[in-house]
Amino acid sequence: MINRREFLKKTSAAAGAGAVSAFGAMSAGCCCTRAAEVKYPAYENNLRDRLWMWGHDPGAYDGPKGVYNIPLSPPLSMAEGIKNMGIPNVCVIRGGHPDEKYRSQFKDVKRIAWNLGSNQKSYDSLKDYVFGLRDITPNMTGYYLDDFFHGRPKVETDPAPAALSQEQMKALYGETLAYKRRLELAIVVYTSQIGPWIKPVMQYVDTVSLWIWDGSDIRKLEANFKKYRALVPDKPTLLGIYMWDFGGKKELSKDFMAMQLDHAYKLYKEGQIDGLIFHCTPLCNKGLVAVDYARDWIAKHGNEGR
Repeated sequence: MINRREFLKKTSAAAGAGAVSAFGAMSAGCCCTRAAEVKYPAYENNLRDRLWMWGHDPGAYDGPKGVYNIPLSPPLSMAEGIKNMGIPNVCVIRGGHPDEKYRSQFKDVKRIAWNLGSNQKSYDSLKDYVFGLRDITPNMTGYYLDDFFHGRPKVETDPAPAALSQEQMKALYGETLAYKRRLELAIVVYTSQIGPWIKPVMQYVDTVSLWIWDGSDIRKLEANFKKYRALVPDKPTLLGIYMWDFGGKKELSKDFMAMQLDHAYKLYKEGQIDGLIFHCTPLCNKGLVAVDYARDWIAKHGNEGR
């Protein structure tokens, strides 16, 4: 299955690393508030405050020759994408060590969560950088392990192959708990990965983001969510909302988007989910019917509470 791991690799390369090697260089001359001094507010009692976007830099998948057949449009930054949709929060999913100029786009974003990688190599390259952001980024509220599970185990009772081992997850979670300011550790789970093998890692994460892959799987959302909750009954969960059929490599129809959001709305009103994550920022200015529908839906329901 082609997944966001490859998407991230391409988009990060296309955007350029903008890397710096030390945090002293990043923050030199900066007079910003130390993140450790910030007491970030809990979610407000409205749907909009609980909305996130999966943020990618514009990249190599635009155009008719791209892997996913996504149409071309002018480049759109992550911050511009969430503003376009009326969404306050963004998950920054990219590799490399972007510099202060790049990160300045997030200054007025309400909450950001930053990618910690999707395999051992990307985790090793990103961890120190992301942990270093915590003291200079007051609106950073969490970290993400994208595409965390890598298939199913041979024995059902064993943990699934994953980006990090159980021992590494335990150590990572301990580090997040020990930090002076509480940030959430989150992982991605696809509905196709749901099984008892995901349970062992749940004790070491704060939040799960649950995703489909193929647009046709929208029809199975209700059944798959029940299956997920049977295994993970009380973990805070954000439901992933696709605005392009990446599995089918085609535009997502208005009917499928409506079906997806109707189910998400029901789960939100029931208190079954803590929010939604829309995928993804580069799609926001392409004139796609699913994106237009989602934008109107957010405008309609954004101020509603439970």
